[in-house]
Amino acid sequence: MTAFWIAAGLLTALVLAVLCWPLLRRRENTSASRRAINAAIFRDQMADLERDLAVGTLSRTDYATARDELERRVLEDVADDGSPAAEAPRRLPRTAIGLGLSLPAAAVALYFVLGTPAALDPAAQQGSMPSQAEVEQMVATLAAKLEKNPENLQGWAMLGRSYKVMGRLEEAGKAFDKAGAIMESEPELMLEVAELSAEINQGKVEGRGAALLKKVLQTQPDNPQALVLAGTDAYFRQDYPAALRHWERVLAQVPPDSEDARNLGAGIEKVRSLMGQGAPAPAPAPAPAAKPAATGQAAAVSGRVSLSPALKDKASPDDVVFIFARPANGPRMPLAVLRVRVADLPKDFTLDDSMAMSPDAKLSSASELRIEARISKTGDAIAKPGDLSGELSPVKPGATGLKVVIDKILP
Repeated sequence: MTAFWIAAGLLTALVLAVLCWPLLRRRENTSASRRAINAAIFRDQMADLERDLAVGTLSRTDYATARDELERRVLEDVADDGSPAAEAPRRLPRTAIGLGLSLPAAAVALYFVLGTPAALDPAAQQGSMPSQAEVEQMVATLAAKLEKNPENLQGWAMLGRSYKVMGRLEEAGKAFDKAGAIMESEPELMLEVAELSAEINQGKVEGRGAALLKKVLQTQPDNPQALVLAGTDAYFRQDYPAALRHWERVLAQVPPDSEDARNLGAGIEKVRSLMGQGAPAPAPAPAPAAKPAATGQAAAVSGRVSLSPALKDKASPDDVVFIFARPANGPRMPLAVLRVRVADLPKDFTLDDSMAMSPDAKLSSASELRIEARISKTGDAIAKPGDLSGELSPVKPGATGLKVVIDKILP
């Protein structure tokens, strides 16, 4: 903002200098200059006449006639110089001062009427970002528009994602059903349906979600998100060999020293223990050269969320915990969201582009992030007084080992 006003001030000063210089500079009397020039011309012409008379090229009669004519012209010039129009121009300082005051004032007033002064104020910009209540209103507006235009399948998919993040799982399922075939157009959308089914059915993927998960694994057998989800589904069905198989396949794709590898290793060790083997998890195998490490891995952030001991009596095990990433500077719309329970804390988490609410607002699009964790007493994604919260900012995409502590109560 300061740079803008400095640049505007310099330009205004330059314009004023151009306009006021002719009004302030001291100018010579042009009439006096003209009289001096005429006198010099008269002297030269008289000298020419006398020279012609002396050498005999001009008779005395012609000489007298030419001299009279020359004197008459000189007298006419002198008479003209005595008129008011021939007075010397004066400086106009008052006009220059008036112009110097009125022009900047008019420019500023015109900018405040026709311009956008608020665009120069970062605080005002921050204040204009949508609040949680405004986000909820936008979702409601989208739902109303889709009721009038139910053929907008992309809109139903976006509405379903929004409901899913807000914890309105049944409404998310209905929106995904209305999105129809669009939910089968790409793996990310198919996995949205499968994840929703797992959230509704305590980790198990049922119905359409199970069919779409199977379809993703058939076309992309090494899709990390699909493998993790399939392993989780098998775990909750107590199909431990299948869970082990899926999670080990993901483990082979992630960097051995990453947080993902440690989390998967812990899960695999637990499965082996439940199977009665008790063997430690095998060392992570190196990722195949032709395979990407994981979807959105370069832009993912990971770490651990914990609840402050001082607030443990303020939450119950079944309270919902939302872990999400927002831009550190910009709209408050979440870029990635994870939903767990208080009973899961402390919880190791990973947020990436696969958890985005909208294809146009992904975690990888932000240069800096704010990682927040909030315990909702009502299960609603919209913050309410009495919710427990913690945050970490600023965070660069790709950061690992983050520690977010839920240590305050929202007023």
